[in-house]
Amino acid sequence: MAEAIPNAEMRCEDYERFIDAYIDEEFGERERADMEAHLDHCPCCREKVQCQLKFKEHMRAHLGGERAPEALKARVLEGLAACEKSEREARRRFPSASRVGWVAGPLAAMVALVVVMPELTVAPAVSGQAPVIDHTVDWHRGNFPLEVTTASSDEAQEWFEGKVDFSVRLPQFGDQRVNLLGGRIAHIEDRRAALVLYEVEGERLSVILFDGDGLTVPRGTVRRVEDRDIVWLNQKGYGVAVLQDQGVTYAMTSDLPEERFLALVSSAIER
Repeated sequence: MAEAIPNAEMRCEDYERFIDAYIDEEFGERERADMEAHLDHCPCCREKVQCQLKFKEHMRAHLGGERAPEALKARVLEGLAACEKSEREARRRFPSASRVGWVAGPLAAMVALVVVMPELTVAPAVSGQAPVIDHTVDWHRGNFPLEVTTASSDEAQEWFEGKVDFSVRLPQFGDQRVNLLGGRIAHIEDRRAALVLYEVEGERLSVILFDGDGLTVPRGTVRRVEDRDIVWLNQKGYGVAVLQDQGVTYAMTSDLPEERFLALVSSAIER
């Protein structure tokens, strides 16, 4: 359920933060009525709603992409369940195993090798362009209003809880000149995503996090950075770095110089 719209008098900028929730039909009847009453007499907010609707319709019409088959998802879940069962049995038979990890640890590791992508690595490469790349650039240059403004990574991560169906863990850049501005809900293809915006020496750096299940990337764009594979390419004049961590895809976009941008990506991987 979306956060309720307060009954007190609100300005347009107060309503703007609820536009995504309104479009996604996350309001109750009272909240929807309040929002629509405002839209009836506010052409500015009404135009923003229409713009967001057209944007999503355009993306649904033009951005395709295959998802991992349901059978694979079922096998992954079965593997995780089997791992958990083995760990419980190991603890019952060998109480010390939970402390030394000589039984449960190897079992979990074997399953992880099969079903969990290594930290910060890309999905198997393909020859065609990945539609998500265009989409992430569109979100970066769209200058959409932030729904939460904060310089605290912990506060931003907490705000996203329950709004996306994965755990939001923001990258930790090893550079004090990278300043967090805030974030908002975004959409990558049919996936609900978390968009986080940073400021770096007067330039914008956006990071979009989304469920990376089934993601494929263009062959020949993979680079090795700090012993990790990332996708690096230039799209519409912007640098884009795509990497994965435990099934969550991180798409970083900026017009920073390539060397500077890659240094930031490298600092995030190191940490």
